[in-house]
Amino acid sequence: MKKKLFTVLLAMLLLSGCGQKPMFGVSTNDDNSISITADRGPKDSMGLGYLTVGANEEIIIDATGMNKDGQLRCRFMLGVLGSDDFLDEPLYETTVTGGDSASFAADPGQYTVGVIADGKLTGSALIFSEQADEMKLLGYTPDSLIGTWSEKNAGRGNITIEKISDEQFNVQVNWGSNAEEMYVWTMTASPVKSNILHYDDCRHSIITLHEDGSDSETVVYEKGSGEFTLLSTNELIWQDDIEEAGKDSLFVSVDCEQ
Repeated sequence: MKKKLFTVLLAMLLLSGCGQKPMFGVSTNDDNSISITADRGPKDSMGLGYLTVGANEEIIIDATGMNKDGQLRCRFMLGVLGSDDFLDEPLYETTVTGGDSASFAADPGQYTVGVIADGKLTGSALIFSEQADEMKLLGYTPDSLIGTWSEKNAGRGNITIEKISDEQFNVQVNWGSNAEEMYVWTMTASPVKSNILHYDDCRHSIITLHEDGSDSETVVYEKGSGEFTLLSTNELIWQDDIEEAGKDSLFVSVDCEQ
């Protein structure tokens, strides 16, 4: 009886997938991208894909769909090559950890991409090319927006941007309407490009100062959206999707003015 029960349990385990062989695959897609799938593929498993990079484009390796304790090693060689040429010196080579992504500027051309597994990967990844972020190529990052920015024309508004983490920035906009009223916008923004912070949780209120020294707040709206875009080291613009409050305004860095 025990032997029969053991046989049934073993069969159930095999049917549930425990008997599947490790797998690692690389394929070229019709949309000029390379798909990578892995299920604990053997260490140093290798696959080839092909990618065309246009002028002013960068290569993106998106491994966010893979487990964090695995790594992909990617070798980029110019030309359409076969597996026998894989040991040739690559033009570019990079390693990406599962759960992360990487990007870099590349010369235009057709590339053979060799992808090597480390034996720990599960999940999927994608390699593709897209138009390069010109501000990133110039050395700008989301941290370049940190600081205080003063409205150049009227001089009554300012923006303060503080970093919480790589993915979150606290932003407050103050705009003096008159001596008794201050317009305030507060939001949490996230990078969408090297020079752009986007938000969709803005709270806009009006602070009124009273003769007795007290103040009161009137909420105008909540959950507003918009963006802050860095134009140069010293210039920033604000796009307010709700009321176009930042329209035609240019903000300059207070730090650069000092």
